[in-house]
Amino acid sequence: MNLWSLNENENGMIGSFCESMDKKYQLRLRELGFDDSMPVRCLKTSPFGGPRVYQIGDSVFSLTQDIASSVFLVKK
Repeated sequence: MNLWSLNENENGMIGSFCESMDKKYQLRLRELGFDDSMPVRCLKTSPFGGPRVYQIGDSVFSLTQDIASSVFLVKK
């Protein structure tokens, strides 16, 4: 399961990044709080595959499908 598969108001927990994701993106996401075992919530989905809004801690981020699909979740 990946971050993009969360529906509005669903929760998950960050697991890992896709191996094919560029390391600079992985590093930046970790700097922003996308660390292993961090709880994440999908706040808003956009029509027609537009960016989705996620909350991690007190921060809110908008991610496109190519990035969010490369962030894997673990089951709680």
